[in-house]
Amino acid sequence: MDITRLYEIPRRFDLKISAYAENVYLVRNLVDQAVDTWGLSEDARFAGQLVLTELTTNAVRLYEGREIHVWVSNAARPDLLELAVWDPDPDNLPRVLPPTEYGESGRGLALAWELSGQRLGWYRSATARGKVVWARVGP
Repeated sequence: MDITRLYEIPRRFDLKISAYAENVYLVRNLVDQAVDTWGLSEDARFAGQLVLTELTTNAVRLYEGREIHVWVSNAARPDLLELAVWDPDPDNLPRVLPPTEYGESGRGLALAWELSGQRLGWYRSATARGKVVWARVGP
């Protein structure tokens, strides 16, 4: 056993949850864990929690009861939060819509788009049937 592996700082935190509204708070805890481990700013915490909550809420709304995967990574850069949500539907691709004054929905993805500095996208998963919606928060 290589004892140095016990002290490596993880570069990714993962969570598998059932897509229910009651579970969305768990992704905020995931961002807290990542920000605390990597020593990131409170601005990164706030933006990361809000963006990942919005991405997760979209998956919960569309795939209630199904399993979704959520993760936070800083593998690309130590000061950059990479946030992602996998859901089981490869064909229902998200669209960033301009919010309307009285619209009841559609604001979350637009908010995530802005908070991520337009670093938001999606792709069909190569490893499991479904898609990944991702965003990057940080400098």
